[in-house]
Amino acid sequence: MATPLVKNMQQLITVPTATDTGIADLHTRFPTVQDIGLRSVLGKTFYAVSTLENRYLVDPVTGDVVSPLGEQSAREIAEFHFNGDGPVIAATLISSDPPREIGSRRLPLWRIDFDDRYSTTFYIDPDNGRLVTRRHQYWRIFDFLWMLHIMDYVNRDDVHNLLLKTAQITGLTFVLTGFWLLYFRLKPRRKQRRAR
Repeated sequence: MATPLVKNMQQLITVPTATDTGIADLHTRFPTVQDIGLRSVLGKTFYAVSTLENRYLVDPVTGDVVSPLGEQSAREIAEFHFNGDGPVIAATLISSDPPREIGSRRLPLWRIDFDDRYSTTFYIDPDNGRLVTRRHQYWRIFDFLWMLHIMDYVNRDDVHNLLLKTAQITGLTFVLTGFWLLYFRLKPRRKQRRAR
């Protein structure tokens, strides 16, 4: 049985008893707040605040905003979730021109590369510390084959593109033409009556 690449996806959230920051304080500090929740990052609980403009991690004890997370924190989060034995070999903050493998996910993201046999890459959200997605060599091979299968060579996700529809219609036409020709090939021929 294959070992999963990710661990510690479910973390226990402990509500701090002594806090200097309450929900009312967060509403005052972030007037356009849309959502407030609790999030555990590396075993420590934070307020996860989402506003119209951004997302924030707030320390409930001190009230400090700890996001966006820096490179060291992103590395630690990736290592915390990585279920392999390879070390981190690169950490890159992606704020524009994202790689195709993350699709339309919101930027910025930390890209954390591991030195393991799968060439694993984790993408960490610097605003809330969440592991957004993970990619590895087998996924990249599958993605390439999927691109060939659906004939979308740009975004690799449009299964209704014109090229694929054209290939489908052409293939269906060949199949129907083949049946039509087979019918006439196997149709019993009437013996021609000899003229008397």
